[in-house]
Parts: sequence; C-alpha cells; structure tokens
Amino acid sequence: MTIEKNTILYFSGTGNSFQVARDIDAEIGDFDLCQISSLITEEKIKVESKILGIVFPVYYARLPLIVEKLVNKLEISSDTYIFAVATHGGGPASVLVKLKKMLQNNGAVLNSGFLIHMPGNNICAYAPSSIEKQNKLFEKESEKVKKIADIIKERKDSKCECSKLIVDTVIDKLFIKVTDKIMDNLHSRDEKFWVNDNCTSCKLCEKICPVNNIEFNSDKPTWKHNCEMCMACIQHCPKEAIQWGDKTEARKRYRNPNLSSKKIAEN
Repeated sequence: MTIEKNTILYFSGTGNSFQVARDIDAEIGDFDLCQISSLITEEKIKVESKILGIVFPVYYARLPLIVEKLVNKLEISSDTYIFAVATHGGGPASVLVKLKKMLQNNGAVLNSGFLIHMPGNNICAYAPSSIEKQNKLFEKESEKVKKIADIIKERKDSKCECSKLIVDTVIDKLFIKVTDKIMDNLHSRDEKFWVNDNCTSCKLCEKICPVNNIEFNSDKPTWKHNCEMCMACIQHCPKEAIQWGDKTEARKRYRNPNLSSKKIAEN
C-alpha cells in the first residue's frame, strides 16, 4: 500500500497516545490518523506524503513490538518529514534514539522526536496516580503539543528528546538482559489474564483490544497469546472483572478521561 496524504501512525491501548495524535492533528489539521495495528498485515508500506508522524507508548524503555514491526515495513520517500512522539508513564530513557536508528537502517531520517509524560497505565506493576496528578500531566501535554505542532508546521529538524534523568538511561543499560527477556516473551504474558465472577460477557475487552487478541469461548474471554500488553482490556473492563495474576484486584483502574471506551474501541 502507499501513504500519500499526511498521516500520523499511532499505537494506543488506553488512549494516551491516541489523545496525543488527535491533539496534534487538532493543532495542525489535515492529517489522517491511522492505528498501526490496522496496517500490520501489509507486506510493505510506501510513504510518499510530505509529513509522517509516529506516536506510541514506551514499554520498558522500548518501542512496542507492533511498532517495531511496522517501522520495518516502511519505505519512506527522502522528501518526507518524519516526526515521532513517545508517551511515557515511567522512564523513557533513549527510546527515540532507538527509533531513529531503526529508521536509519531503512534509509530514512527521523527529523524530530518528542517525549510526553502521560499518566502511567501499567496496572501489572503499579496503581494509577491521583486524579490531581493526572490532570497536571494533561495540562502539560496540551502545552507541549502546541510547541510540537509549531516545529512540525515549519518542518524543522529537532534533536530527539531523551530522558532528563541520567539514571533512566543507566537503568536501561544495566537491566537490558531483563527487559530483553520481557520483550521477547511479551506476547505470551497474557497467560496471566483471568476474569472473576464480575464478568457480564459484555465483550468490551474483545472490541477494545487493538490487536484482536481476545475472543469469547462460551461466555468468558480468552487471550490468544499475541498480546502487546497495552492494558486496554483490563483498564476498560466496566466491572473490573479482568485481572492479571494476583497483582491487580486491589488496584484502581486508569481510563483516559478525555476519550470514552467506545471511542477507543472504534479507533
């Protein structure tokens, strides 16, 4: 397939990266917003647009596996201005530098790269921050999107942002073998998902999963081991019936307040 119109390719589970993509489009206009999972079966994707954006969440200081897979399919015109935005709840380390190298290996140039701190959603590791803290992050996101939009409009080259905390990069290097193992086995980590008796078989989890990894056998969801661990299913379950191991039953859920579950499921 060929992308001819200015496009933002994004991957999003609970809505943070989707919000950023929408907000950039609202500032600049004239973008097609395209969920990366909808393109993943394409063998090659030619990009001939003037501008291409890539927006994604950070997982263990890495790109999501599906984003890596998509990037390796791209054949981008030398005239295309490429920008990327990585949303992160924890330490982003130098994830945009990793993306830059991947694009270089495909003969493309990442012209600008930005980090936006958003509320964390990894319920397997921690509970969500307070609503007050979340709202402060959303305010900062709005301000930063305006600055990002100004750079994109003028097609300016801008150095890829890295974490301001040196410790993030140090931790990334020290624990590289651990995170390699996590990412290598990421798809099968869904084996720890299960549902309690609160499940009403509403099938929202099946609809909201961006990679179609959930199906219903009888009246309960099952996970098919192609998981991106985006947390859409567990966070948006209206009855909080979905759990992951023994970590999550007592933890509150995070739902991006700027996007409804229905809107996320439809994107």
